[in-house]
Amino acid sequence: MMLTFALAGFAFFLAFCALHFYFSYKHKYWQKRGVYSPGGAKLFFSHFADVALMRTTSAEWMKKFYDQIDRDYIGVYIFGDPYLIIKNSSLLKSVLIKDFNYFMDRNVTPGGHERYSPYMMFFQKGSTWKVNRQRITPALTSGKLRSMFPLFVESSQEMVNYLERNQTVLEARDMVARYTTDVISKTAFGINPHSFDGENSKFTVNRRALFGFSWRNAFAQSLCFFKPDWVPILKPNFFDPLVMDYFSDIFLASLEARTTKNKAYSDLIDVVKELRKNNDIQMDDRQFCGHALQIFMAGFETTSGAISFTLYAFALYPHIQETARREAEELKEKYGGFTYEALHDTPYLDMCINESMRIYPPLAFLERKCIENYRIPGTDCVIEKDTAILIPTLGFHMDEKYFPEPEKFDPERFRNRLDQSSGLYYLPFGEGPRNCLGERMGRLSVKLALVSIITNFEVTKCSKTPVPVVFEPRSFLTQSNVGIPIKFAKLR
Repeated sequence: MMLTFALAGFAFFLAFCALHFYFSYKHKYWQKRGVYSPGGAKLFFSHFADVALMRTTSAEWMKKFYDQIDRDYIGVYIFGDPYLIIKNSSLLKSVLIKDFNYFMDRNVTPGGHERYSPYMMFFQKGSTWKVNRQRITPALTSGKLRSMFPLFVESSQEMVNYLERNQTVLEARDMVARYTTDVISKTAFGINPHSFDGENSKFTVNRRALFGFSWRNAFAQSLCFFKPDWVPILKPNFFDPLVMDYFSDIFLASLEARTTKNKAYSDLIDVVKELRKNNDIQMDDRQFCGHALQIFMAGFETTSGAISFTLYAFALYPHIQETARREAEELKEKYGGFTYEALHDTPYLDMCINESMRIYPPLAFLERKCIENYRIPGTDCVIEKDTAILIPTLGFHMDEKYFPEPEKFDPERFRNRLDQSSGLYYLPFGEGPRNCLGERMGRLSVKLALVSIITNFEVTKCSKTPVPVVFEPRSFLTQSNVGIPIKFAKLR
């Protein structure tokens, strides 16, 4: 028995030594290439322990390095793998725009058994991504958005009716999620989910499962983002397969129903219907579903976050809310309602939204993958092929060099157009050819929701409103860890 314990202990010791040697070797990658890398990399987790153990968010983790280290780029390690954090705005512009062809791909990978994720542009690489972006872009042009706008208005009115029935303290993100679900479901899936009619509809339950926290999602998505080479081995699903099947079934049913009708709806389903007719385009139903799910997911989180945090700012700063309300009421009178044209004439509201998305960017970090060896301009440093790049959006947005008093909510800083000619530092929707596909749709949806609310209700903070917001460490997205409870009271 003693011999067995001794052998087991010796085996454990050898395994520990092997791991220590392996990670010590891996943690010399940046040093060998002359790139500064902070100390403190731990066994296995490397620099990533606080995020992996859910003590902080990935965005705040990157911001810590951004704030503390005065370098143009910083080498870090995640689970032993080298990642390069970009801090220089000029280099960032090269990565996202000027030299985009070197950084076309994302590092994230779809799950091992996914049926639909490989067909979502978020995960696609190279020419596959480029071709599909070109195919789906026509669904979100200004002309298409104008045609779909009545569906936006219908959803905004349902939201106002819901708030009139519930003039009390509400969790803003949940209320806004209903509105966003309504808009995107009508425009991308061709259905009315009746999001404001009940708490436990099948659509709502599946939407919450798709975007809500679960340990399964946390594990799988962490691997897909930060350890993609393990995905073919462990084969996690980035999304719950049953939830994805539910939404894909809805989309395909709407698509089949639409093929029997001659009426044009000018939504995503009409675009897909036309693609189906094109014999030169080889696409199956899984690809069509992937595109629909991409628009649903891209639009949902960015739009919900932007509306929620702008309402939060209005609740904290009543004078800003009142200025935005006066502008909205003047526009309503000028255009005879909140028309498509009216929502393109909202300078002060735009300033408020931009400032909200600066402090609370929906995409709090971006990531890319170098697909060919790339020499950083003006240096001898070469970013090797397959190296992962991290872009700390939150760090740039909260840098006093670009935004004085960055903690202060000040829409006036967006009174004039930002000068990003020499470098990028404001990117709430990403930037470059691979920016957020649904930005125009998202902005339109955000503005309509906000003007509909503030011209009907006074938004105020309550005893449960968090000041300041503490970010949820279990999410890759920018979310409050206690939600955003605020009070809605009907205007007299």
